[in-house]
Amino acid sequence: MHRRVSIYLLLAVGLLAACVPSRAEIQATPSPYTLEPVFEEFYHFLGGLPRAGAVLSPGIVEGNIQKQYIEAGLMVYDPALPPSERVSLAPLGQQLGQWDAPLPDANLQGALFVDGYIIYSGFEELYRQLGGARYVGRPLTGVRYIEERGRAEQYFENLGFYMDLKESPPTARLMDYGRQVCGQDCGVVASGPPAIIQAEPYGEPFVSAAAAIDPAVLGPRLAGPYQLADGSLEVIYQNLVLYTPAGQQTVLPRPLTALLGILPEPRTTQLNNPNVTFYALDGAFGYNVLTLFDEYIRQHSSYELFGAPVQELQPTGSGASQCFVSACLQYQAGQVSLLPLGAEYNTRFYEQSSPLVQAAFEQIRIEVWEARAQVSSSEGQTIYASLHANGELLQGLQPYLKVTPPNGETVQYTFPPTDVNGQTLLNIPPVQGQNQELVIYEVCLDSLHGATRCTTDSYRILGNP
Repeated sequence: MHRRVSIYLLLAVGLLAACVPSRAEIQATPSPYTLEPVFEEFYHFLGGLPRAGAVLSPGIVEGNIQKQYIEAGLMVYDPALPPSERVSLAPLGQQLGQWDAPLPDANLQGALFVDGYIIYSGFEELYRQLGGARYVGRPLTGVRYIEERGRAEQYFENLGFYMDLKESPPTARLMDYGRQVCGQDCGVVASGPPAIIQAEPYGEPFVSAAAAIDPAVLGPRLAGPYQLADGSLEVIYQNLVLYTPAGQQTVLPRPLTALLGILPEPRTTQLNNPNVTFYALDGAFGYNVLTLFDEYIRQHSSYELFGAPVQELQPTGSGASQCFVSACLQYQAGQVSLLPLGAEYNTRFYEQSSPLVQAAFEQIRIEVWEARAQVSSSEGQTIYASLHANGELLQGLQPYLKVTPPNGETVQYTFPPTDVNGQTLLNIPPVQGQNQELVIYEVCLDSLHGATRCTTDSYRILGNP
């Protein structure tokens, strides 16, 4: 079990970070990959093979950006940035799902306090040597003490630190973020087993979020956290799937019904029936929810978790069912329970390919528009998107926006999830350009199988002095 070291221990124990430590002996089997020239100086700054570990991959080219995995992390080179910022480390720590709640205040004499976290005294020297927040990144956790291994750990955005407290003197080392994320794709023999990360795979913020939900609603955890191509992390339960958007700690439910091909039915009007409760979505139009389902949702969780209904009550052989944005309820033998959509999601997306899911994705349409057709270079803009399929609006989907200004350098943003009317909006900062020049923007939605749907539009720059 991880236990956070008390503040008193942090102040009492003054462990020193030794000079550059070795990852055991130089690996017997050399890496088959050559370090890319753009990273040579930075790799030496990180400590080279003894501290940063072996090169794990060939150079990776993504447009103008170059990347390369090393055991300690992922180096990134972006020629579009100023010279002092072109080389950096990717925030792999965020992908590993490690997070502790920050402290509200830490007015402690002698403690290094950064963004709500105390930097463990034994890690301070290495933290400063490696550029602090510039290269190590912001802290994600406080220090954690693994009693059974006599080991202290602390996670940051770009690098992870650990220390074997049984050593004399204890030495701060780098965790294997790069090897952990690259996985089987990086088959280079490790240069030192002690550096392999010993992370708890299922941690915050999912643990706290799951604890606040009735176990009967979630069902048992089946898999995860998984890291998806968009940078989000998700955990699959029997009945629901929870996820955190890239770079955030907010836990949201996946819109399972749309992802599994259960598209909304046409909205209807209120029935004069004491056994149903009307859920209005558009004035007099919405869906009639079985009162037993409405009561179950309000007693066991909330509509915020389940989402709005997407269909009317569906009769089954021995009862009835009804689906909402993120889950489906059934009534059988006098009992209300959830259908195992999470298990179905796990099967379709992680165990086999599903033509049904892909067919449903092909039906999705994206409508876009901007708040103003013309803005000056000192004014921001608002972009709207509406997602629908078969004429019905889709809630809970999260498209992204690519903006290409006149200089041609595309910038990408992520929309909030669509609301009950299938709409979402995003405020973007001013775009520089000359009068009459066009700003091209594209709103896209990716499926979990890699397919993409996009809609392109533009607005004009006008009104500059």
